[in-house]
Amino acid sequence: MRFLVAGWFSFEEVVATIGDELGVDVVTGWLTELGVDFDVAWAPYLQRGPNWRDVEAGRYTHVVFVGGPLMDTPLLHELAHVFADAQRWAVNVSVVDEVGSALFHRVRERDGRGVARPDLAGGTTTPDVPVLAVAFAPAQQEYGTRSKADRVRGVIEGWLGARALPWFELDMDLYDKPYDRFPAQVEALVRRADVVVSMRLHGLVLGLAHGVPVIACDAVTGGAKVSAQADALGWPLRLTAGEIDPASLDAALEHALSGTLGGDIAEARRRCRAGGAAARDWFTSPFER
Repeated sequence: MRFLVAGWFSFEEVVATIGDELGVDVVTGWLTELGVDFDVAWAPYLQRGPNWRDVEAGRYTHVVFVGGPLMDTPLLHELAHVFADAQRWAVNVSVVDEVGSALFHRVRERDGRGVARPDLAGGTTTPDVPVLAVAFAPAQQEYGTRSKADRVRGVIEGWLGARALPWFELDMDLYDKPYDRFPAQVEALVRRADVVVSMRLHGLVLGLAHGVPVIACDAVTGGAKVSAQADALGWPLRLTAGEIDPASLDAALEHALSGTLGGDIAEARRRCRAGGAAARDWFTSPFER
């Protein structure tokens, strides 16, 4: 007995969802518990396993289709034809029409035909991983050829993708067509991050103001306002344009998550308050004469 686990994630013509993969994790867990051999068929663009169109169909006694809709579509007909001699099961699926469901010998629908059942993804657990807020900066014209913003952004994006790190962008612009953006929106996002990665001065400032460690990335050769602000706040975790690469980002993230920067964050916040007080004194002093 050998199963081939398939789904919409198996077709190069389709982009499937995270929920589909979580369903696969549940089903393959069941097969592992039962001691049943299996392969998972992945679309070639995912590069995670065999392409079902290339395997020897006769090797598999069963094909189990996990997640998504069952409907009258050429892709499902092709799958059923290739594995005509196998027992074909479908689980955690939405039955859209009877033509699609008739291609399978056993069907446990998630919804359809008057049935509604909890999705398998709700019963899964995955390891907790840090969430990063990332503030990119454009190639600011005032720095001319010293700005390496495009290269630095490319390195950071490649690093995030290669490490499969969960992240969201901190857009610092005041206007996001067709709506205004307000500081409270950005600060709320900062507070929900475990680490801020910032090419922007205010990404650095706001991260530390809310007690979140920051990897400050100065994309200007020789350093500019991001480095100067890190100096002003006494913040040690900064990278300059020439040293920003995956290895340095790995080391910086490890440092940020080490739990050893609490004192540095407290000092940065103290300096920020003191700086604000000194600026107020400067501004108000002419009124006191």
